[in-house]
Amino acid sequence: MPVLTVFYLKLLINLGLTLGIIWTISRSGLFSKWQVEKDKLIFSIAFIIFRFIPWIGIFLIVNEDPRGDIPFFFYKAEAAKQGGFVYRDFWSYHAPLYAYIISLPVWIWHNSRAIVLFMVLMETGILWLTYRTYKEKSSRALQLAVIYLMLPAAFMYILVDGQEEVWFWGAALLIWRYTIKKPDNYEVGIGLLYALTLLTIKVTFIFLLPALLVVVKRPVKMLLTMAAIGIPAVGFLYWRIGDLFLMPIQHTEQLMTPNLFSISRPWVELIFHINEKKSTMINWFGLLFTVFVPVYMAYKARHRHINEILPGIFIACFVCMMIFQASAMGAYVIAYLMAVLFEIIDIRKTKHVAILLALNWLTVVQPFIWVYIKQPAYISPAMFSDVSFLFEYVLQIMNVLCFFWVLRETYRKVVVQSNLATA
Repeated sequence: MPVLTVFYLKLLINLGLTLGIIWTISRSGLFSKWQVEKDKLIFSIAFIIFRFIPWIGIFLIVNEDPRGDIPFFFYKAEAAKQGGFVYRDFWSYHAPLYAYIISLPVWIWHNSRAIVLFMVLMETGILWLTYRTYKEKSSRALQLAVIYLMLPAAFMYILVDGQEEVWFWGAALLIWRYTIKKPDNYEVGIGLLYALTLLTIKVTFIFLLPALLVVVKRPVKMLLTMAAIGIPAVGFLYWRIGDLFLMPIQHTEQLMTPNLFSISRPWVELIFHINEKKSTMINWFGLLFTVFVPVYMAYKARHRHINEILPGIFIACFVCMMIFQASAMGAYVIAYLMAVLFEIIDIRKTKHVAILLALNWLTVVQPFIWVYIKQPAYISPAMFSDVSFLFEYVLQIMNVLCFFWVLRETYRKVVVQSNLATA
């Protein structure tokens, strides 16, 4: 199917999903009743309608080939299935265990479509656990779960492209639930969970660690637990493949959109030139803010228990990554979108709903347009004489503004509201 045809179909699907979200928001009373009486049934029906049937339609009936990162994932899964050693025998920008995990569905069905279904099932499991966690706190939890399944970004990036970033929230959710279940002496448990996450998903999960160390009661105990897992793992990798295990770090050298650097670059270039082939320092500079802002929020809210602020700290960390990292791209919104919906968005407020929908539409539309117009790097304001460049650049700005709004609302939830509560 032609790329433009796929894009137009995505727009039509996004429109239908948006109308479904609006209808769902208008039925709060009905969903509150269902949450008490038949939540499992409603959740299952929503999964079948918005995930399983579309997967069948796209990949079995229409027979579309998976797009996005799935071909690369399938390459890694095949190599892992054949007994290859990660980083040495095949390329991977993920943690060492990731390729072996996504190879599991390939053992059952040797097809890249199996990986997409696996991603969908993983996302659904994380969503169910999120719903169960928030169910005790909100009568709208089931309603939010159904809304999430209709969010255009989640639908497109996970169902169509098979992105795995939602696993970040899944890992943070397990850590959070552990601190709820065990409010004291939790450091060993979350240290173990954190170390296993770093070996399972992506090294970028390390961004959360500094802020987490600020709010835990015994940070050294947590670090020692992580070291007990991490040091032997790194030692084993170095013994087998030398420094090839550093391969995931290389992925941060590519400049992407949308982020603060990509929208400021036309004006920065007026002062000094940016060498794209030597962009590592740009990402290190962005890393400083990515880490500092969540750490500052954690410090300001350090009087609160970790289980009260962990979701907010997680959101702040990964939205900061998208704002400040020059290598960040729109697909990373999946990392925290579910957490934002349950933790930050108030569906009773029109502004919240409008920005949520805008964020979803923008993170679906802008990346496609950027790729379609040959991934331009805006190195001069003069480039905006081309209307297509100007249009795409405006979409980037709007996208980044949505990220800043999420960060501001998260700061209010974590810091401002906590200060008011203790005043």
